[in-house]
Amino acid sequence: MPAINRRAALKKLKHLVFTPRTDLTKFRKRIEDKFARGVLPNHVDCRPVTVHGIASDMLIPQISSNKRMVLYVHGGSFMGGSKASWRNFCASLANESSSRVLVPDFRLAPEHAFPAAIEDILAVYKRMCDHHVDIVFVADGSGANIALAAALSLPKELRRYFKGMVLFSPWLDISADSLIYSVKTKDPIFSQDIFKFCSTHYTYEANLENPLVSPLKADISHFENFPPIYIQAGSEELMVPCIKKFEAKMKEAKVACHVEIFDNLFHFFQFVHEDVPQTHLAVESVGKFIKALENSEASGLDEDDLWN
Repeated sequence: MPAINRRAALKKLKHLVFTPRTDLTKFRKRIEDKFARGVLPNHVDCRPVTVHGIASDMLIPQISSNKRMVLYVHGGSFMGGSKASWRNFCASLANESSSRVLVPDFRLAPEHAFPAAIEDILAVYKRMCDHHVDIVFVADGSGANIALAAALSLPKELRRYFKGMVLFSPWLDISADSLIYSVKTKDPIFSQDIFKFCSTHYTYEANLENPLVSPLKADISHFENFPPIYIQAGSEELMVPCIKKFEAKMKEAKVACHVEIFDNLFHFFQFVHEDVPQTHLAVESVGKFIKALENSEASGLDEDDLWN
């Protein structure tokens, strides 16, 4: 396997991190400039759609199931990122999972603080349910926080479409007593101060204990009948102790939860495939997980009857 270009990978991924020294407008523009690309891999088709008034991408691989869809919730420190900047990565995900991938441009903090993003994702999910397809949440970083909160908020009558969840480097607990604040090893991308800064731009400090803000705080009963969860993370991440605690909670809740920690890797390394060879195997594993979730009873998506 080729060597990791660690320096290049970390330099790119740090563009996804909002810090006290970062101008918000420049932060968002920098993400778009670095990651929004015109040519998609594997001949994946990108179609602009509007879902419940929310501009979105529908990424369609050459071979896909009409009974399954992925709802992707992008990261970006709660304050940046877009369907355009995640398009290339989500195209690879669509190809590996043989699934249509829907990527909505949900509202961002701080202009639209908690729970605006969750409300948008729920609105998109509910619209997807109208097509009676199996739905798999996939998300990274702060987006994983939003996706989990949305899943915890699903009304019972719509949970039957929720078939699985994949989380890359999830932000599971951003509360004041989170385990991230007791980690002694250095994360090459994030720091405790950055997590605190981002969390207080997402919602007010007194709200950080809310389980829809810090899903690790949710009672076990809230995960009743949750579908399988697959988590990938790098061993150098501050969030690893939270991820392991979440895995233990899911075991107690009798939820199938598989956690894979990649040695000597870092936050959302899957996003920089050109610099980290392990990315290809990681995304391939996610694709296999998603394909194994298919429910043969799903009626299927009529491609001519989408969202607009």
